[in-house]
Amino acid sequence: MLKKLVTVIVVNWNGKQHLEDCFSSLLKQDYPALEIIMVDNASNDGSVEFAKKKFSSIKIIKNQINIGFGPAVNKGMAIGKGEYLLFLNNDISLEPDCISKLTKSMEISDIGGAIPKILFFDKRDVINSFGVDVNYVGIACPRFIYEKDSESLKEEEVPCGGIFMFHRNILKKVRGFDESIFFYHEDHDLSWRIRLTGKRLIVNPKAVIYHKYHFSRNKDKFYYSEKNRLYLLLKNYNLKTLVLILPAAYLVEIAELYFALSQGCFIKKIKSYYEILTMVPSIIKRRKFVQKTRMIPDKEIVKIFQGKLVVSGIKHPLLDNFLSPMVNLYWKLIKGFI
Repeated sequence: MLKKLVTVIVVNWNGKQHLEDCFSSLLKQDYPALEIIMVDNASNDGSVEFAKKKFSSIKIIKNQINIGFGPAVNKGMAIGKGEYLLFLNNDISLEPDCISKLTKSMEISDIGGAIPKILFFDKRDVINSFGVDVNYVGIACPRFIYEKDSESLKEEEVPCGGIFMFHRNILKKVRGFDESIFFYHEDHDLSWRIRLTGKRLIVNPKAVIYHKYHFSRNKDKFYYSEKNRLYLLLKNYNLKTLVLILPAAYLVEIAELYFALSQGCFIKKIKSYYEILTMVPSIIKRRKFVQKTRMIPDKEIVKIFQGKLVVSGIKHPLLDNFLSPMVNLYWKLIKGFI
């Protein structure tokens, strides 16, 4: 039986040092029907020249400027021919059967996205992510991060996948990545909109990827993350849900402002509010499309959202002993009304 073609899009920006591991692992896949595309976001480290010389079978799109992750994937998907689409960072390597395992998951009729288990590249018995947990105010955290890998992990539904395979038919419905998101939360947004079509996202523990992950925190990352988190809420929730979550969202914003002030990011946080205000016409337009084309209500979407608040890389007594319990308690009170 002929295998369905899989288009793999690898986004690269000055990641020449990662390309050997990434593309070598892709070319060793036991899945024969594979098309590999690298979309380069104006690298100046010789990435394109290296890829052309070392991996001549790979298609390359070279952007003149860094257009961001999601828009770069969209360019790759536009020229790709695959029935299945998989987007990847450049700093990963895959087990030889990873893609075949993901395609197996995609054969289930109600699956909109198949997500690999991601382990640390240098600690291959430790989980980087098993899908992504999402709090109802939009804060996302990799599931099981830093926990020991286990054979007992089962295939399960999650609200978001940082990396996942999906069907081209889904792409036609959701129009790919939102190109107003430069980076951070673009995967969360796409996951959300796929789920709004009535499809599920599942993690396959047998499909394994290794990631050269290094946690970092900087002012620009904070700015984009906060801006896009609010953008997703305003765009993807219906009005009733937005009103219901408002008190918790307000409490979280106060905490975020305190955190921003303590970390020297206060101006960036204020800038994120200003940017959201300037985006109001665009948000209204995009929101109309999302709400018009959704297939299921928020009641179904929020079933696997969390009340507990977990912030990657942050442990603080006020978060653990006050903010998270308060946000979780409020969620228990309002969830039934959504």
